Amino acid sequence: MATYGAREKNNFSLPGIGGQSGAEFYTIVDADTGKITVYKKQIAGNIIGISGDSPVASIEPGGTWKPEKDFEAVFDKAGQKIFGSEKVQKEIKDAGLQTARAGCEAVAGSTPEGCRQRTEELLGTGKATTSPDADADTVATDTLNKLNIKENPKTRNTFGDFRYPLTINDAQDVMQFVMLKYSPRELGTGDNFGFTQRERVGKDGGSRKIGSATLAIQGGISDLNGCEWGEDNMNLVKLEAAKLAFSGIEGAEALGRATNELLGRMNNVSDDMKKALKVLYAGKAAGLNSLLKRTDGAILNPNLELLFDKPTLRPFTFTFKMSARSKKEADQIVKIIRFFKQGMAPRRSVGNLFLLAPHTFQVHYLAKGLKEHPYIGKMKECALLSLKTDYTPENNYATLPDGYMVSYQITLEMKELEPVFNDDYESDTEQQFASFREDPEENKKLQEDFLNGTANDPLPGEIGF
Repeated sequence: MATYGAREKNNFSLPGIGGQSGAEFYTIVDADTGKITVYKKQIAGNIIGISGDSPVASIEPGGTWKPEKDFEAVFDKAGQKIFGSEKVQKEIKDAGLQTARAGCEAVAGSTPEGCRQRTEELLGTGKATTSPDADADTVATDTLNKLNIKENPKTRNTFGDFRYPLTINDAQDVMQFVMLKYSPRELGTGDNFGFTQRERVGKDGGSRKIGSATLAIQGGISDLNGCEWGEDNMNLVKLEAAKLAFSGIEGAEALGRATNELLGRMNNVSDDMKKALKVLYAGKAAGLNSLLKRTDGAILNPNLELLFDKPTLRPFTFTFKMSARSKKEADQIVKIIRFFKQGMAPRRSVGNLFLLAPHTFQVHYLAKGLKEHPYIGKMKECALLSLKTDYTPENNYATLPDGYMVSYQITLEMKELEPVFNDDYESDTEQQFASFREDPEENKKLQEDFLNGTANDPLPGEIGF
């Protein structure tokens, strides 16, 4: 059995325990199970080694302790009670933790961070998964991955499915907002670097669906695709130095070589210009460009170019005006507003120590209430950034007899959680859609074929994202 600790290390006393004034104790920790055994040292010089010392108690991972064979011989009744107190047990556990940590760090190749995490796991659960040689970054990442933050039990995670108007049918084009339980992206593995990509959720919502709101499509729908580009310049010497860096030559040496090689290729450049360029690229003539402007009306070519910086996250704004035609429909409108308000609100953890991300939304444009509209851009999973509720959209305060407002207007500002990439677009031949036909009978047949996967007369490819 591998153990941490030794007779002469991490000794401690237990003051207040009857008959043990001046007595010394130490802990031995099982390196495999995390069990702490408390020993009382015998009088120095009489006993050599652990075998002669008295095992008085042991503590299992998690905190349960029990007396060992010499417990009653070492402690009187009062001492036994004090030994089992919360204060003394904490002192012993702290001593065991220090013993285990010191023993782990004594092994060649171990790190303080790895041993600290490993011993806390060992004494807490009896199992240790952290490697003793783990560095600080590894420990931090592992700790975050294992962090189990529980949400407040009052958090609402079930909302139901709402519709406005109530008379919406499957033959009508609609917008569907599916509320999803927030799910962070995972780190990629193998040859997939960075983070994994979220799978787009269909209209059924899958296992993450916690509610939905289906509304008639209103005017003003649009999307805005974009990328950020920025100006950048690179003079010839920096370019040559960059080439050398790829061959393993970097820093001042690369810059010096690049300058000399570049000047060596400038056969038609005057000696004075070569000297000026050397001074410039040595960083000793910051004002050379200004001087050239004044004397010759020239500058050194910066090779200015617009270069790609990063993608952007697409924003979306939707406005819906809802007027009730019945008490039941008015109640549905109020529930829809509550659906968005509560869904976008941050969640609190148990004890209010953390704030958790709000729920998110997957938005669908549904043609004829059946399939994704092929000629309106799709949307990725979105966060609801803001919700404006106008209770008097007619600029006149008016209520129904039961207190509901005559009309409500909501404005949703949303933004996608991830950028749109080139490979997100499916081939325009992979998607078929057959719902836009003049002849009702033809449309019905094509729609049935489409739903059955047997359509052979598709319309042109969809727009996609």
